[in-house]
Amino acid sequence: MMLFKDIFDELKELNETELFYKQYYIAKQNPQNFRKYLISLDQKIIYENKWWIPELQDSFSRYFPELSIEHSRDNIKIVRHNRYNPLFPHSHAFFEMIYVYEGRCENTIEGKLINMEQGDICIVAPETTHTMGVFDDDSIVFNIIIRKSTFIDKFIDLFNDDTILSVFFNETLFSNKANSYITFSAKNDKYLQSILKFLIVEGIRLEKYYNTSMEILLRAAFCVMLRKSNEMMISNTHSIYTPKVIEILKYIQANFKSVTLDVLADEFNYTPDYISKLIKRHTGLSFTYILQDIKFKKAAKMLRSSNIKIIDVCYAIGYNSVEYFSRKFKDIFGISPMEYRKTHIEN
Repeated sequence: MMLFKDIFDELKELNETELFYKQYYIAKQNPQNFRKYLISLDQKIIYENKWWIPELQDSFSRYFPELSIEHSRDNIKIVRHNRYNPLFPHSHAFFEMIYVYEGRCENTIEGKLINMEQGDICIVAPETTHTMGVFDDDSIVFNIIIRKSTFIDKFIDLFNDDTILSVFFNETLFSNKANSYITFSAKNDKYLQSILKFLIVEGIRLEKYYNTSMEILLRAAFCVMLRKSNEMMISNTHSIYTPKVIEILKYIQANFKSVTLDVLADEFNYTPDYISKLIKRHTGLSFTYILQDIKFKKAAKMLRSSNIKIIDVCYAIGYNSVEYFSRKFKDIFGISPMEYRKTHIEN
């Protein structure tokens, strides 16, 4: 079994892809000879290795759905970012947690350049356009990829206060005015660094029970970040909305089966009309839309992960009519509940 030191020492060596991209990077610094370099490239080898040269290839995916995560059962994935990889703007359906283990990297989010250094963490929200660049031999940068659905299932219960990190995730999941990123520094926190190091090793080794182990370690990392979020935070993109709205959204999440606008108004001592406008103003979404979204995500999870009858799934999320439930489910997911379950079982 490789020791921690052996694993990270091995990662310091440039792999074949990085060596190729380094040659490309160096060649591009000399515009006079760059064209000759491009002509000299063996495009067959480039194609076989799935390397990307922007001057030679027009088509390249700039959006990565959750299906692009290599193993369908992996909730969290660790990817070391290739050094010298050409910059390209892209976005994705999942959360991406960028961690600079050593050295530095350039992270441009929606046009804003963020120079990250050793120990820095940047959490990029889904659907956010950004580019990543690591342009020296000595830097090691990891992308910790977290499915959005996994975050809701496994971690959302942690973020139930008004810390900046809790608000970031709640805005991202429940609002169309969400922050696009948030950055922290773990440079002075050896404890958090150790947790992240264990997490990375689990994601590289992929030994038995690695999925469960990674979820536990990431949960521990989030706990430390929540505990010290105010002193560790470097920046986020814009001002957050009031903690009261977070409480309201949390209440809807916890009581989705029975909550109504009237119940919500009584709970928070507002009129139904005022609380409806409050939710709409801060999230851009109606109470009805938010509640329906929560219910049908719960239903989809039950269909994916259990053999519960369709009628019982319907009742479990607070509907009495299976016909209505099935019709709405098809409107949202494009297929019936039965077809949805069959598709995910086959996958």
